[in-house]
Amino acid sequence: MCLLMTVEVELLIIADGKSLLRDGNKSKPEKSVTWIDLDDFFILPEPEEVPYDSDSDSDIVFRNYPIRPAYEKYEADFDDSATDVEENHAIDSEFDEEAGYTDQPESSGDELSFSKSEDYDKPLGDIYRITESSNGSFDDGFCTTSSDAPSPRAGLGGSSSDDGAMSSVPYQPDPQIKYLWNDSVDIGDMIGLEMNDMMQLRIMLGVERISTDTLSRYNVRGHIDGYDQPAVLYPRYRGIASRLRIPSGLKVIRKIGPKMEKENYPIQDETLPRPKFSGIFGYHMVTASDRMVVLTTNERDALAVYEATDGALAFALPQGERVDSSVFPYLEDFDQIYLWFPIRHLDYAKEWGTALNASRCFLVKVADRPIEMVRNNRNTEVKQAITSRSVRMRDKGFRSMTDIREEVKADLIHSSSRQHGLAQWKRFSALNKYLLGFRPGELTVLTGGTGFGKTTFLCEYALDLFTQGVRTLFCSFEMPEEKILKWMLVQYAAPSHLRSLARTLTFRNGLKLPLYRVEYSSAIDSWLDKFERTKGPLTILKTDEFLMNKNITDIAKAISQHVINNGCQHVVIDNLQFLVNQTTMADDSSSGFEKFHHQDRFVGLMRKMATDHQVHVTMVVHPRKTDSDTDLDIQHFGGSARVTQEADNVLAIQRRRDDKDRAKFRKFLYILKNRYGGRKIESDQLEMVFQPGTYSHTLIDHSRN
Repeated sequence: MCLLMTVEVELLIIADGKSLLRDGNKSKPEKSVTWIDLDDFFILPEPEEVPYDSDSDSDIVFRNYPIRPAYEKYEADFDDSATDVEENHAIDSEFDEEAGYTDQPESSGDELSFSKSEDYDKPLGDIYRITESSNGSFDDGFCTTSSDAPSPRAGLGGSSSDDGAMSSVPYQPDPQIKYLWNDSVDIGDMIGLEMNDMMQLRIMLGVERISTDTLSRYNVRGHIDGYDQPAVLYPRYRGIASRLRIPSGLKVIRKIGPKMEKENYPIQDETLPRPKFSGIFGYHMVTASDRMVVLTTNERDALAVYEATDGALAFALPQGERVDSSVFPYLEDFDQIYLWFPIRHLDYAKEWGTALNASRCFLVKVADRPIEMVRNNRNTEVKQAITSRSVRMRDKGFRSMTDIREEVKADLIHSSSRQHGLAQWKRFSALNKYLLGFRPGELTVLTGGTGFGKTTFLCEYALDLFTQGVRTLFCSFEMPEEKILKWMLVQYAAPSHLRSLARTLTFRNGLKLPLYRVEYSSAIDSWLDKFERTKGPLTILKTDEFLMNKNITDIAKAISQHVINNGCQHVVIDNLQFLVNQTTMADDSSSGFEKFHHQDRFVGLMRKMATDHQVHVTMVVHPRKTDSDTDLDIQHFGGSARVTQEADNVLAIQRRRDDKDRAKFRKFLYILKNRYGGRKIESDQLEMVFQPGTYSHTLIDHSRN
């Protein structure tokens, strides 16, 4: 492309508001010329207004510029205008120094990141603004990672280096952009023939109903070249900017006879694999408080959204509907992003939403574009389309890796402490090796044959936890609460009894008897006082009062409400079959199938309560009737399979006859399911040694590891 020396007429705006026309011998900047296609301007109402039909390449006409001679007598005037340009740039630099802002150098696209919004459902409030394709590269292919994407909202806090830190490198504007920008004027300041020519161009573009105030806020300017051809300048920015600041990118639409020409600056290096990122149209209007933006595919739609909504933040995407990862860092801080693309480009909008985190993106599914609505005096419909006719791409119930990134990271970093949970067992320390700890939000199921000691073991199991501060609700539907508390009190005093037993060999030497013996009754009040002062409060459900005229759903709701009101961390249900039988006892017509249904429903409600309120639920479930020599497994649980499916941990008490003394039995604790600990025990490895005098068990691990 050669440089043309032409005789031009330049309009200079001076301080007193008057204009001075003078000739100047100027050098026109090199242009990157592409003819505007119908894809960009298809909304014009009359066919004759369309420059040409982009579907037919034969209609494209390229204009040959006449070469005008250059005269030496205008050289002095050209030098004066160059001085004016430098003065304007000096004023611009003073503004940047006051604001603490400098444009940042290009940074690596590998540094792109996403931040999770904490409130996607906040009210729309002051609508922000929408983005579209601002550099006019409508025919570019799919753009992947860009190496020149700067940090998000770079201009709000100063310039940034490649890693986002402050940089002292000054911003150097493109010389061609600098020339055009300083040679342009605000559209509202044009007068006479220039104003008429500009209005004709605005009508051709379809933006004649966009007010000059809106154009001024977006820094859209007018330019008249040496051939008296008007042009609209759409600036692109990478940060906040003053009205005088030279933009980092420029899209120029120039009227050449009955047609329009599009120019993009800076001129792209064709040897590069992808266009260099030069900013976003409308980004200079972003403030630190903005949390919503509307993205469009061209500047006209962005201007129309701003015009119709009285100040909604709207951007024009630099690559149009094509996904451009260079833009991603600039949109990180927005909680709500509305994508208003032409209806034929809805699939591209979905790609944008997926890339930007669909949970914060909304699709505006409206057939008409914003600029069409504004041209037809339907401004109110623009805001209604954003507030009422937009659809969230992914509801709150659906999450992506972006949404739960921090939770996954925290779980990996703190996985050991989370697996240990609220507490670890002291009386049954062997369980810590396999279950790792007592964690909130889980469901543990305990089973075993009749008379195997499930309730006795469960009392001590719960006692071990609430004496460490775990707030416990014990719901026994099989045994009265007085007997449960008696067993717990004896078990609570058991360590003292065992220590005394170790110190004394005979009753004559002062052997202390178990707490429930008459000889030890004088110490009961003392032990009761100690029991009441345990770290974790214990609540016992009084069954005969609680179950009166209640069904399964009512019982589950009452338990859940108590958990919420009292902050319970452990709920014990003993046992599932007794609970269901007592609620259906008055109904003679209830069948076994209905009882299974009630069991499934109660298990589901307890599972939901555990998850929603982060409480650990331990439930006793009787097994099906089997032969005495048959080992219990997952398939032997009573009711349907839902109990074991919902459970995180499944414990089973197995009983064996002693090989040496057939009149005695040995008991073993099996771990049939261990969702988070991972280790199962399905052999006679964890023996339960029962101490009848104290109603307590001791777990002995026979494994070698």
